[in-house]
Amino acid sequence: MADSRELDGKVVIVTGGTMGIGFGMATRLAKYGARVVITSRNASTGKVALERLREAAGCEPDNVAYMQMDICSESDNRNLVKFAVDSYGRLDALINNAVAPGDFQMLADESLESFQHVMNTNITGTYLGMRYAIQQFLVQGAKTGDNYSIINISSGATRDTGMRMAPYIASKLAVEGLTQAAALEYSRQGIRINTLLFGMFETEKSRQMFDAMPAIEEKSAAKHHIGRFGDCEHDAGEAAVYLISDRSTFVTGATLRIDGGMCL
Repeated sequence: MADSRELDGKVVIVTGGTMGIGFGMATRLAKYGARVVITSRNASTGKVALERLREAAGCEPDNVAYMQMDICSESDNRNLVKFAVDSYGRLDALINNAVAPGDFQMLADESLESFQHVMNTNITGTYLGMRYAIQQFLVQGAKTGDNYSIINISSGATRDTGMRMAPYIASKLAVEGLTQAAALEYSRQGIRINTLLFGMFETEKSRQMFDAMPAIEEKSAAKHHIGRFGDCEHDAGEAAVYLISDRSTFVTGATLRIDGGMCL
């Protein structure tokens, strides 16, 4: 790591930060000195993840915190920002990482309930997170030249389209649109909003899928021309650190591909 205390004083929320890419980003941020709040829908995963995060980041115990919340809930999003501010005095960045992938049906077989769940989680949840983070930034006195940051998450599936993923793909393209529109509206107030587009990463869930369907692993690996899948902490975490740090103060409204060449 180039500067191990680069994010000293920054307070960052990572939704869905108890496992996978979210946990990797939270770990890297904490290693760089940020104070990090992670969330999940299920409290049973949160307490264990918080202890793992403290150990993985090697940080002071009080520098990381956990809150159970549902990103689809307006009150939960409001309370999440309040929790971060009450815990650490301010908010500097939000990573809207929590996601619903859908149930992988052909479009005509997709239930309305499942479709709406994906849209509500991935689009409405992202909107609510952005809304309350931006409101807090403005309360803190956001102005041109400040360096508040919101990171939304997209997927390589939006470029390398696959079967049985229509709701997920549609939702992630919508997230990119939200990112661009909001970046335009708030850049003059020192609020930068960008998207990280991820390829396939080594996570608990991807490993379960590959173990069950080895042919999918082989097919996916062939698309990642760099020769491997992503590492949650190094690849995703470093990208998140960059977009929150002072190194990226001229970057807003962008979609940064962290995909190992998947979308080439």
